[in-house]
Amino acid sequence: MLWATSLPVGCAHEARIVLEDPAGDDNGPGSYRYPDNPAFGAGSFDLRRFSLTREKDYWVVSVAFAARVKRSPVFVSRDDRRDLFMQTVDVYLRSAKASPAEGEDHLDSLPGRGVMFAPGQAWNRALVLSPVPGLLREALDKTFPGAGDVFVPRKVRISGHRLVARVPVSFLGQSRPEAISVLVSATRFSLSFDLIDRARGRLAPEGLVMTVEKSAGECRLDDAGGMACHFSGCDPCGGHPNVIDLLAPAGVQTDLLSRYNPDTGEPARLPLIAVGPPDKE
Repeated sequence: MLWATSLPVGCAHEARIVLEDPAGDDNGPGSYRYPDNPAFGAGSFDLRRFSLTREKDYWVVSVAFAARVKRSPVFVSRDDRRDLFMQTVDVYLRSAKASPAEGEDHLDSLPGRGVMFAPGQAWNRALVLSPVPGLLREALDKTFPGAGDVFVPRKVRISGHRLVARVPVSFLGQSRPEAISVLVSATRFSLSFDLIDRARGRLAPEGLVMTVEKSAGECRLDDAGGMACHFSGCDPCGGHPNVIDLLAPAGVQTDLLSRYNPDTGEPARLPLIAVGPPDKE
């Protein structure tokens, strides 16, 4: 069965879903710490609200954080400097299938997240809000077998505390999904996007998300020769998630993200949040 949640639901009907997330849980399993860099301001990865709204031929995805979303100058290759937001947001959905061809069932998360979904909690559609959508699309097509079931919007709009994007109904389906999971990670910016690496098929096997290391380190985004940033505080390290925040009721996130095995590398396994069938008018 899909996981029934006690998350506050602002609205849940045929055309709209709104789910609230507790404040102050942007620490993964409870111990993760932000990089020491102004681009990673307090609360900038603290998920507070997720909404999915039907507007004609699109579903509009909105993800709100505790802090305003801001752009910072980063190098994505030696010759490519851009002003980008830092967050990567995965939205995994279980949608009703009109035909068997409409999405395969997946228990794996996207590469680099370090989690899986529990048995019986498969997703068949996923969305990713990324500051580097073209690079992410290329990476997924080369490294993830289920890439055809993942939509990466080419345009993600910043609106105060929110990231907003549109997804075609032709991808997600006419009716709202049956279940959802939302993961927040940090985007990995490094020098691995050079053309020679891309030509050799070495493009981002970690899915363009930052790893979480045991100890803090140098974090430089605006220097092509600088060190890659990372979150810190995995304890124990090994098989741990690279997820900073998770849409889940208060107290549940720490328990879910702590259920990994550093000795075997077995990742934490997550449920989907059942949003139930559309309300009857």
